[in-house]
Amino acid sequence: MGSFVSITGVGLVTPVGPSAPATWAALLRGESITDHAKVSLPDAPPGPRVTALARHAAAEAVHEARWSREVLESPSTALIVATSKGPVEEWLKGNLDSDGLAGVASGIAAGLQMGYGPRLTVSAACSSGLHGLIRAAMMLRSEEVDRVLVIGAEASVHPLFIGSFQRLGVLPRGGYGCRPFDRMRRGFLMSDAAAAVCLERSDGPAIARLEHFAMGADATHITASDPSGAGLQRLLKQMIGSGGQVDLIHGHGTGTVANDAIELNTIEIALQASRSRPALYSHKGAIGHSLGAAGMVSVALSCLMHRDGIVPPNVNLRNPLPAQRVELSAMMTKRPIFRSLALAAGFGGPMAVVSLLSA
Repeated sequence: MGSFVSITGVGLVTPVGPSAPATWAALLRGESITDHAKVSLPDAPPGPRVTALARHAAAEAVHEARWSREVLESPSTALIVATSKGPVEEWLKGNLDSDGLAGVASGIAAGLQMGYGPRLTVSAACSSGLHGLIRAAMMLRSEEVDRVLVIGAEASVHPLFIGSFQRLGVLPRGGYGCRPFDRMRRGFLMSDAAAAVCLERSDGPAIARLEHFAMGADATHITASDPSGAGLQRLLKQMIGSGGQVDLIHGHGTGTVANDAIELNTIEIALQASRSRPALYSHKGAIGHSLGAAGMVSVALSCLMHRDGIVPPNVNLRNPLPAQRVELSAMMTKRPIFRSLALAAGFGGPMAVVSLLSA
């Protein structure tokens, strides 16, 4: 079946585009949301909106990977869903007759007519997406399965959560926008999103290959990150290695006052032994923070950066934080991307880093 964990299909739905190509084009044009944003899916079937988003992204990834009906029905094809809140809007409406978080996976499997291969739901706050991807890679490397469809999905743009984040002081005022790694950052905008990838043990054609991964937790505070960034620094150093090449770091970059300074300082320290000066990018300035889906959105977009050799502009970046070992640009940048890192962190301390290689 092959020695590599290969990404052979990508699907994406965001507030700026209903597909991976549409989202990619919007990002390259420098488009961005200006308020908390939901995804519009006018043809969505009845049921939880998060399931509709996930199925939309999954169908696009499966189509690109050319997985046949036989592949989807195979017991060697697994399904992993990463989400922080699942069909929470249904619960808030009082619709409690569901399978909880696992209901999203059931809805996807039914919609795609999948068989009875392994199914798993991963919830690790805003690092859910990368934790789900890592679990899939572990299943493939142990030869537990031959293929895994991994989806990160979130649909929790709701007054309850907007109000809660406002009380935490992590949202900007109206019209200000999200400004990752900017000196004048004030917080993030919430958004819906779903991202999916098809993973296979294959040495054949692929969009990108999943190289290494690392997980950790700092458990410092129920919401705040460790001010020293020690946990993330250890993961990054482990991934970068001594003198290892890195062309792109897709940061967590929430645009909050506390997170971005800690994250950038941690990245700078971790790159001390590297000869590289990678581009640093955060998609949250353009399409907001999709919480449990954010890590998978980063991976999907990073695949497109590998494919095209382009890093989209860090929109809303006006006065970047000082950095010596990374390049922060508000302009679209053309550069070869051979190796990239994507990182994510969540409330309660879970964090993860994965590295991708060009196929």
